[in-house]
Amino acid sequence: MDPEDPNPTNRPDAGASIEPLAPGDPALPTTGSAFKVNRQTATLGGLVSAASDAWRRDVGTWALAMVLVLVIGTGIPMVLGFGIGLMDTLQPEGEANRAARALMDGLNVGLQILQILINGFLTMGLWAMAFHALEGRPAPIAALFSQIRKVWRYLLQQFVIFVPIIAVVVAIGVVVVLVSVGTIDLDMPLDDAVMRVGPSLWWLAMILVPILTFVLLGVVFAVNELTYDDAVGAVESVGRSWRIAKGHRWLILATLFIAGLVTTASFMLCGVGILFGAPFATLMMAALYLALRNGADVPEPDATSTLGTRY
Repeated sequence: MDPEDPNPTNRPDAGASIEPLAPGDPALPTTGSAFKVNRQTATLGGLVSAASDAWRRDVGTWALAMVLVLVIGTGIPMVLGFGIGLMDTLQPEGEANRAARALMDGLNVGLQILQILINGFLTMGLWAMAFHALEGRPAPIAALFSQIRKVWRYLLQQFVIFVPIIAVVVAIGVVVVLVSVGTIDLDMPLDDAVMRVGPSLWWLAMILVPILTFVLLGVVFAVNELTYDDAVGAVESVGRSWRIAKGHRWLILATLFIAGLVTTASFMLCGVGILFGAPFATLMMAALYLALRNGADVPEPDATSTLGTRY
C-alpha cells in the first residue's frame, strides 16, 4: 500500500474486509471511513458478506435493539392510542361534544406526529449502530438513542421529500380525471366514472411508477446521511443522497429487494425472526450507503459526527 496515495478508494485494499476493533481500542476516526468498500468495488455479494460479518459479531445486541424498537416504536403509540380512544367514548353528547371532538382530533393528529418522530429517531439510531458495526466496532446499544436531537430535522426532511411528490401525483391525477370524465357530475354512476377514468389512470401509472421509482431511489440515503453527518441539514441531506445514488440505482434496487426478502421471510417465522432478519437487512443497506458514499461527490462528515462518538 502506498502511504502517499491521497485517495484511499484507489488503494489495493479498497475492497478488503474490516477486522473488528476491541472495545478498548482508540476511537474511530472522525473523518474518513474504515469501511474500505467503495463505489467502484461494491457488489451485492460483498455487501451481504460485510453485513453478515457485522451481524454475527453482535447478534444478541441487535436482537435487544429490535425488542426496544418494537416496544418503544409500537407499544408507546398503541397505549396512547388506546387512551385517546377510551377518552373518546366518554365524551358528552350534544353541543358540548363539538369542543370535545376538536380536542380528540387534535390529540389524534399529535399522536401521529409523535409516532413519526419516535420511528424517526429509532430508525436513525439503528443506522448509527450499523455504521459502528460496519466500521469494525461492536454495535453500541446506546447509539439507538443517539439521534433524538435530530428528530425535527428528520421531520422536515420527510416533508421536503414526500410533500412535493404527493402534490405532483395528486395534481396530475386530478388533471387526468378531468380530461377523462369531462365536467364533474356528482350524479354520475360510480361504475360509469370508473370505466371512463380507468384506462387513463392505468397508462398514467405505467408512466409514473418508473419515474417515482427513479426519484425515490435517489433519495433513499437521505436519512442515512442525516444520521452519518451531524452537521448536515434536512434539505442538504436530500441533495447528498441524490449524488451518492447517482449511477448505482440498479445496485440499490437489487439490495433493497434482497433486504426486503430477508425482512419478510424473518417476519413469517412466527414474528420472532424479525429480531434477527431486520438488523441484517439494516446492515445490508448501511453497507451499501457507506460503499457508495466512499468516493461520491459529498464532503467528509463533521468531526463530531456519529462515527466520532464514544458510547
